[in-house]
Amino acid sequence: MKNRSNFAGIFVVCSLYFAPAVLADQEQCAVNADESLRGQAEQKIVLLERLAGDTEPVRRVLDSGDTDAIMLLEAARNSATTARQSLNAGCTAHAADMATTGLGQASLAFQLVRNQTVGMEREYKVLHRRTKGFLDVLESRETSEQGISADDLTGIGRQLDRAELLAINGRYDDATALLKPVADRLQRRLMAIFDQQTIYYERDFAGPEDEYAYIVEQYNGYLLLLEQLVDERPPPFSSRQNYEQALQDAARLNQEAKQLATTNDWQSSLAAMHEALKKCEIALQLTGVTY
Repeated sequence: MKNRSNFAGIFVVCSLYFAPAVLADQEQCAVNADESLRGQAEQKIVLLERLAGDTEPVRRVLDSGDTDAIMLLEAARNSATTARQSLNAGCTAHAADMATTGLGQASLAFQLVRNQTVGMEREYKVLHRRTKGFLDVLESRETSEQGISADDLTGIGRQLDRAELLAINGRYDDATALLKPVADRLQRRLMAIFDQQTIYYERDFAGPEDEYAYIVEQYNGYLLLLEQLVDERPPPFSSRQNYEQALQDAARLNQEAKQLATTNDWQSSLAAMHEALKKCEIALQLTGVTY
C-alpha cells in the first residue's frame, strides 16, 4: 500500500509516536491515592487496552500496510503498557496522561486507514459501474458482433460477482485489481465494434433502411460508451468545450438524419449519420481514448 505521508502528516505522527513514555519506576512522580482519579485512569487504560488489542479496527490497520497507521498503533500499544505500569506504581496522573495519549494515537491510526478505505471504495465503485456498463453495452449487440465467446462473457459475469463479494468484505483494493483487466478488455472490444470503418464494410444490408437502423445502433452505442467513460476520464479543461461541441453536433446530425429518413431520403440520411459517428469519435478521442 502506498505511503501517503506528507511533511505535516509526518510531524503529527512523530509528535504522537515520540510522546513522553518514561516508565513509572524511572521518573519522579507524586503518588496519588485519590481513588476517584485512579478509577478514571483505570477506565482510560482499560479502554485503550481493548482498542489496541485484537480488534477489527486493529486488524484493518495491520492489513492496510500503511506505515504511518501501523507506527501509530504500535505507539498506542506502548502507551498502554506504560500507562498500566505507571498506575501500578501509583503514578496516577502520569498513567492517565499516557492513556489519553494512547487513545489519541489509536484514534488517528484508525482514521488514517478509514480515510484510505473510503478512497478505495470510491475507486472500486466507479470501476464497477464502468465495467458493468461496458458489459451491458456489449451484450446488447448482436452475438455475431460481440467478438467475445459466450463462455468468456459468463466468466466476466463471475468476475464481477467475485469483485462484489470482495467489496462486501471490505477488500476494495483486491476487487479493483480484479476488475481493471476486465474493464480494459471490454473497452477495447467496444472500440472495435464502434469503429464503423471496420464493422460497416463487413456487413451486408438488405437496403438503405436496414443500413440506417444499423448505424443508429452504433450511434446509440457510442453515447452509452461515452456515458460510462466521462465520469472516470473527463476531457481536460482545455478540451471540454470541443468535447461538448462534438456531442451537440452529433445530436444535431442525428436529428437531421431522422427527419430525412421520414422522407425516404436515405442517401442524405446516411451521410448525416456517418458524420454523427465521426463527431462521437472526436468526443471519445478528447477523453484520451485511442484505438
